[in-house]
Amino acid sequence: MKICSICNQTYADENLNFCLNDGGNLTEWKDDAPPTVLLNQVRTTQPNWENYQTAPPEWGNQPLERNQTFYPAVMQGQNQTLPTVALVLGICSVAFFCCYGGIPFGAAAIVTGYIGMKNANENPMQYGGRSLAIGGLVMGLVGFLITVIMIIISILAQF
Repeated sequence: MKICSICNQTYADENLNFCLNDGGNLTEWKDDAPPTVLLNQVRTTQPNWENYQTAPPEWGNQPLERNQTFYPAVMQGQNQTLPTVALVLGICSVAFFCCYGGIPFGAAAIVTGYIGMKNANENPMQYGGRSLAIGGLVMGLVGFLITVIMIIISILAQF
């Protein structure tokens, strides 16, 4: 058996030296691939629970009512509202430091960021966005401090 080095066409004729399609050189081809493994029987990975007399094992031994179906629990996303609010307030505190907006936005970002981070640490299955909360807390602190420093400098500049 020979194979073309360009188009991978195989030829059973051992007397050919060039491919009939594109004229490429033919080389000896050996099939060194391992044989295909055949499995005995298909494995059932998701049984049909409607045929059972009791509920699946993870639900305990509760008898099933006729035509009763079980639906998997819907996995809801984590609540990230407070961390998102903290990040937006932190961005606003940095953006509005020039017109003294850093103080109220910064204080609100620090408080909501702390609460959001505390929620995410205590109950990570329900609350997420720990990194958003940290970002909002830090940006709120930076905006608050920049505004306070700007106020102090403006007061000292008047003397």
